[in-house]
Amino acid sequence: MASIADGFTYDIFISYRQNDNKYDGWVSEFVVNLQKELEATVKDKINIYFDDNPYDGVLETHNVEKSLTDKLKSIIFIPILSQTYCDISSYAWQHEFLTFNRMTREDKLSSDVKLRNGNTAGRILPVRIHNLDSDDLNMLQSELGGQVRAIDFIYREPGVNRPLRPEDNEEKNLNRTRYRNQLNKVANSIKEILISIQSPGKLILHSSKEDLSVVSSDPKSIAVLPFVNMSNDPEQEYFSDGISEEIINTLVQIPGLKVAGRTSAFSFKNRNEDLRAVGEKLNVNTILEGSVRKSGNRIRITAQLIEASTGYHLWSQKFDRELNDVFVIQDEIAKAIVEQLQVTLEGKPAIPKERLQTQNVEAYQLYLKGKAFFYKRGVDMFEGIRCFEEALKIDPDYPLALAGMAESYTMLCLHSYLSPEEAWPKADTVANRAFHLGPDLAEVHNATGIIALLFERNWIKAEKEFLTALKLNPRYLQSRCWYAFFYLVVVRHDLEEALRQARLAVENDPLSSYAHGIVSMVALAADLGEESNAAAERSVGFDQEAFISWYYLGTSYHYSGNFEPAIQAYQKAIDISGRHNWALTNLLSILLEPSEFQQVSAANSIYRELLAKEKTGFVNPFLLAVASAALGKNEEAIQYVKQAIDRHDPLFPLLHSPRPECKAIRAIPQVIEMLKSIGLYL
Repeated sequence: MASIADGFTYDIFISYRQNDNKYDGWVSEFVVNLQKELEATVKDKINIYFDDNPYDGVLETHNVEKSLTDKLKSIIFIPILSQTYCDISSYAWQHEFLTFNRMTREDKLSSDVKLRNGNTAGRILPVRIHNLDSDDLNMLQSELGGQVRAIDFIYREPGVNRPLRPEDNEEKNLNRTRYRNQLNKVANSIKEILISIQSPGKLILHSSKEDLSVVSSDPKSIAVLPFVNMSNDPEQEYFSDGISEEIINTLVQIPGLKVAGRTSAFSFKNRNEDLRAVGEKLNVNTILEGSVRKSGNRIRITAQLIEASTGYHLWSQKFDRELNDVFVIQDEIAKAIVEQLQVTLEGKPAIPKERLQTQNVEAYQLYLKGKAFFYKRGVDMFEGIRCFEEALKIDPDYPLALAGMAESYTMLCLHSYLSPEEAWPKADTVANRAFHLGPDLAEVHNATGIIALLFERNWIKAEKEFLTALKLNPRYLQSRCWYAFFYLVVVRHDLEEALRQARLAVENDPLSSYAHGIVSMVALAADLGEESNAAAERSVGFDQEAFISWYYLGTSYHYSGNFEPAIQAYQKAIDISGRHNWALTNLLSILLEPSEFQQVSAANSIYRELLAKEKTGFVNPFLLAVASAALGKNEEAIQYVKQAIDRHDPLFPLLHSPRPECKAIRAIPQVIEMLKSIGLYL
């Protein structure tokens, strides 16, 4: 049976690795189900080529030109993207994917089809059954010249990455996708491509009623997805990410425009998810995506603003400029978005406010690189500081680099890598200079607020700085989370307002692992065990490689009395982080709880490890106090509390919140009296 279009052998060609069909016949089942779905979706009989060959390597013996040329003359090519598909030694990749992509550039339809709604769609329609490695995604993007939009059939639980099956429970799947719905998306995509080929130039005009049923989000809302790094150097990833983040930081200053949080938007990095699904998950109506190619002193940035519900391109532009023009390009993109979405302020077109930025592109690149290291946390923050220092050598008056350095020093002390004696003066010096140079930057006020809270213990100043940062950037996730937990919970014990602020952080950045972790800790303080556990589980689900997510999960389970999974979560946090002192201390405390999981010997071993670390580096005195009290060493605990107070240990105020690892130390009367010395009362 011939294709519905003249000159083609098949309508659809299914390409896959044979190994992906061996275990449970997933690909064969998918093809059968797709055929049934197409019969209920498309009036014409669709001709699919699918080689149900159960043996690897058999096809390698065939002559490619003779056996495949005619079969690859298909309208649509569906590659089943797995963890092994993008392999230069793979027959499917070399002789099917690459060959089809080359053929589309030469046949009468070309590689893209103009759809009836005015949008365009590629003839390669990927179906993804595993989350892919970055190297594989780079191979795909390099071959196709841009982002790959895949329809996902992936089932995810913590530690699970497998193909989605028809019987899988949607509620248990972290992707919240249903097999039948995803299958229907594939069929509808095929239908649109085939009908558009049969009736070129015929546009569909949607009624207002139909539009309203699809789009429930604010029409003046946007998510800025991380721009794709198209440079040959993968080390330039920080640069393309940084450009996306700076566009976000410019747009959030515009009243009346809802901007998805950075963490949520960046959670789609390298995932190439269907844009309608992205819009639904982030509750936005429009999406900005693009790519960056940097070569020498030249830069090419492409950007396109897309209506999420339809995929319709509202605006697109390519910028080929000198590298020094990167700041101008960012501003032009922000202004174009405001114009396209018709954002107004008091009846007049809103004008994006230019952020105070260096004008030296080399300093800017070093700042972006420093931020990339800062986001990784842990010892990577030392490398971030070096980048900020290099940026400041070029531009000593760069407030964002100064603020980044201040936050890095503070975080390194909080995370038990630097002593307060070293971190505090360094953080304070650069933060004061940043405050002088950039009084209108949210990052500067946030850095100042963290220092006031953790080192100075100036609660009034801390509150003022956090609120100022949030006024300048209402969607600044870090400020809202710090304000919610460290100030409202730890200092003020205003649990109702803390919950409101933490939940608002999730509303602004719904896919942020960190935001859900903060909700968990605030809910724990409010004795809302179920909400705390659920939020911590979501935190792990959104980022299984983050030490802090597993730490939050362990702490929440620990508080709820779920000792076995708590111990497992603490151990996972220890393994990921390279034996982080927070996780070690919490594991020590739970191993001493009276339960079937009690392991006094193991707890003593951890205590000796912490003491050894103290001799060769830095361990927060607060952690040593908690560990000592858990072991019944009350005199040692009191001495460490005195150190924590005198040395301005940034972790010490945590004693003011009802955390599970602090039960023993909070039972020592002298310690509670000492807590009052810094203005905190139980």
